[in-house]
Amino acid sequence: MVLQILRGEPRRLLLWILGIYGGLWFVAAISFPGLPAISYEMSLFGKELQAGYWKYPPLAPWLTEIASLLTGRWSGSQLLLSIGSALATLVLLWRLGAGIVGAAGATLAVALTILIGCFGPQVTGYDPAIASLPLTVAAVLLYRQAVLGQARSSWIGLGVVCALLGNANHAGIALILVLLGHLLLTREGRRQLGTLGLPIAALVCFVVLLPHLIWLGQANASAPVAAGASADLLPRMGAAFAFVFGQAALHAGLILIAVLALLPRVPLQGEPAVIERDSPPPFDRSLILAAAFVPSLLVAVGSVPDWFTIGAYTGSSLVALSGLALILLLPPRLVLRAPRLAVVAWLLVLIGVPFATTASIYTRAYGDGPLPTELYPARALSHAMQAVWKSRTTRPLDSVTGSTRQAGFVAFGASPRPSVFIDADFAKSPWITPQRLKQSGTLVVWSTDEFARTDEIPAPYRSALGGGAPVFGTMVLPLGRGKLKAYGWAMIAPEGETLQAPAPAK
Repeated sequence: MVLQILRGEPRRLLLWILGIYGGLWFVAAISFPGLPAISYEMSLFGKELQAGYWKYPPLAPWLTEIASLLTGRWSGSQLLLSIGSALATLVLLWRLGAGIVGAAGATLAVALTILIGCFGPQVTGYDPAIASLPLTVAAVLLYRQAVLGQARSSWIGLGVVCALLGNANHAGIALILVLLGHLLLTREGRRQLGTLGLPIAALVCFVVLLPHLIWLGQANASAPVAAGASADLLPRMGAAFAFVFGQAALHAGLILIAVLALLPRVPLQGEPAVIERDSPPPFDRSLILAAAFVPSLLVAVGSVPDWFTIGAYTGSSLVALSGLALILLLPPRLVLRAPRLAVVAWLLVLIGVPFATTASIYTRAYGDGPLPTELYPARALSHAMQAVWKSRTTRPLDSVTGSTRQAGFVAFGASPRPSVFIDADFAKSPWITPQRLKQSGTLVVWSTDEFARTDEIPAPYRSALGGGAPVFGTMVLPLGRGKLKAYGWAMIAPEGETLQAPAPAK
């Protein structure tokens, strides 16, 4: 049935795939009272419109803040961003594939791409990897249009998208290098060297990317150089192999379905089916294969001399073209020997993984491990900490000091939303200054899992927070299911105010 629709009405099948995929993941994600841990980090960074952040490039935090403002601070705005980015990636991939292998081949590529690991539970949390997924495919699509169509608008769009890709995820720089190499090594690409298209794209990319490049230069200039780092060759080689293996692991589902479809004799295999696609020209074939596999190799090789420090999770955006690349590696006339089994397995992944992910998160809440942040009572913690502040001063809560997770919980649910002084580190939080702390004070929050004592400011925070005379307190947060979590807090008064100590507990 599915294969018949693929051959006869591929666009109809595409709409069904996108509807089921996006609908199931959105329902799964919106069913939780909280968000994935990365969402709280994106929110706290997004409040501070910087050209770059200690931990992330700027685009994902920027878009997080914009989406939050447009939806009236609705927490589900990040779910729309993340799942919408995945759907936009699949739509762009279909458009790219339709011009290369036809509508049926492009729809099959989309169906295979959904099996890649980064299109699984990762799509419920908006982060730089998810933000760069549609930009990765859009860059390849616009590059192809610019080289083959020679339209100046395509070159301008390519420059903008490449700049946004660099602002979203530094792993995208590897793809830009691959596209530049492809331009120089192909006959169609070299024809464009004498035109204005490439200089226009390069200029647009440089102008849009310039603020982040300046920030990177300043950040690298201020970063201390680790002594003896050049001698740590083996750990860097291990990181390179780990990145390659991590990228390969993302394709486990894709490889499994391909093997099942081609096995000669298996149960429930069904009648053999034939799928035919258009044969792409050498330019398109080399473009897709190079863009699908070479960027990951560049990142792995570049991590050995310490040019790149990108983990497999962040680099998962580089595998968005793997499904289309697999289509090009298969023969134009493909005989599926076990189509029924392959379709059943694919449907189990499409429908079963969202349900399995939801069940897993709720099941983990009853285990001995930490409570998943999707189920964490972050709003209750935020309301309790706001009450602590408001009961002792009339000044608004300007900043919360603590880890990205605990302080992020408090800041996310507060209105107006305060800044976060991450780990009481001015380098991590350049928006916080000693003068701002002196004038507005701060609320320090930590869990007893991080620091056991609740009657003193944690040692790593003391030097940045100064001497002062803070007021201390302890709070026990019910997590549900019979679990409790203890928190310590310290309130440092704004300038000109004196705080009253909390009443002793009876």
